[in-house]
Amino acid sequence: MATVEAFAIAGLKIWFWSNDHEPPHFHAKRDGEWEVRVHFLLDPSEMIEVCWSRRPPTSRTLKDLTALAEQHRERLLQQWESIHGI
Repeated sequence: MATVEAFAIAGLKIWFWSNDHEPPHFHAKRDGEWEVRVHFLLDPSEMIEVCWSRRPPTSRTLKDLTALAEQHRERLLQQWESIHGI
């Protein structure tokens, strides 16, 4: 597991799995509440995939995740490729 280096959001754990599958994405989690995959190369309206949820993420949190992912796409892709040996 590698922590996303491009940005952080207080209260969230944000990481890449080193043996994860295509397409490029990272995971974000609020412990005990939810986990999402963020497909950062997609349009912001299509980036978020909910993995599980006891209490859904707030719309503000999802907006922050998608905005930061869009803003840092190049760096996220570089980290993805580095982790996956591409």
